[in-house]
Amino acid sequence: MTDLPPLRHTKLSRINRTAVVALASNKVNALDVEALREITAIVDHCRHEPEIDALVMTGQGSLFSAGLNVNEVLAHDLHYTEDLLGALEEALVRIFTCPIPTVVAINGSAIAGGCLLACAFDRRLIADEARIGVTELRVGVSFPMLAVELLRYVCGSSAERLMFEAELLDADAACRCGLAHEHLPGTELQAAAVAAAEQLASLDSGAYALAKTSARRPVLSTLGEEGSRVLDRQVLDHWQDDQTRASLQRLLSPKA
Repeated sequence: MTDLPPLRHTKLSRINRTAVVALASNKVNALDVEALREITAIVDHCRHEPEIDALVMTGQGSLFSAGLNVNEVLAHDLHYTEDLLGALEEALVRIFTCPIPTVVAINGSAIAGGCLLACAFDRRLIADEARIGVTELRVGVSFPMLAVELLRYVCGSSAERLMFEAELLDADAACRCGLAHEHLPGTELQAAAVAAAEQLASLDSGAYALAKTSARRPVLSTLGEEGSRVLDRQVLDHWQDDQTRASLQRLLSPKA
């Protein structure tokens, strides 16, 4: 069993034998280094806690997550960006490889990094009124290799279109392209997510974990390739580039 640090950006509760995590970092549930490390710690805790059979994640308030916290990127030196992308990859891998069933309840907009976070879960339920998409190219940043592989895993041939069009999709379109499995009224979302988690947890746990590992091995195997490491270095360099940071600053500047 792993001990949890104090939780400042998330809230953890239990419904029967299902852990329920709510992103609660700020008004838009933006993901900074601390929030991502909390998520990683919670997943590690849940996978080793004998009283927990499944994990559900949702967002506090009206949004799921607006993605990586760009304000924090600009407030720190370049080393922070490397820490942030590293923390994002670690959280995504932990969720994607978690042996117990994982379900995400996308209660509101899941934008950019928030969408990628949702993609790491076994089952993705989205509220009828929510919107979701990978909008990174609209703000001038690109995708780490793991993000690309996750999108290919969940969306297949639609992955490139989603990256290049950089649009937010409604719930119905999200289900058609694979970003979500099912959409339903927001008032029913969390109960449905817990029920889905419990249904998956009713399967043989050992067989489930092995099936997940087998199905997802190709995604993870690409990360260790030399070409992937080179591309991830290029992505980091682009995030740290002065022109990219200036573009992000303009995005955050109040409009006249």
